Amino acid sequence: MESTQNETESARRKLAGLSGSARRLLDYVALLESDARYAVLRHMARASKEDMVEDLREVVDAGVIAVLDGQPNVYAFTDEAAHQIVMDEIGEARLPKLRAKANVARRRVTGDAR
Repeated sequence: MESTQNETESARRKLAGLSGSARRLLDYVALLESDARYAVLRHMARASKEDMVEDLREVVDAGVIAVLDGQPNVYAFTDEAAHQIVMDEIGEARLPKLRAKANVARRRVTGDAR
């Protein structure tokens, strides 16, 4: 139990230091889970390439997400505590809208509507 609390507090500290745009990007990564591809994330964020790279660098450098092994340009959370915090902050009210946005982004980028 104490280990879980320590992991949660560590994740909260990492998340607290991030910019607003980086935090919004994490909403999309959390929602997409292991399918958080750069092109889909960029479409969802509607960010310039420069802004997207800056936000990705910020969250990777903070140790919140990492590139998946063997899958360049695909990102995932480094620990479940941070993922759960972000999902909790998204909340049930915003979840359907973000899922719809993710489906549109996937369709436009890959043709995959999941």
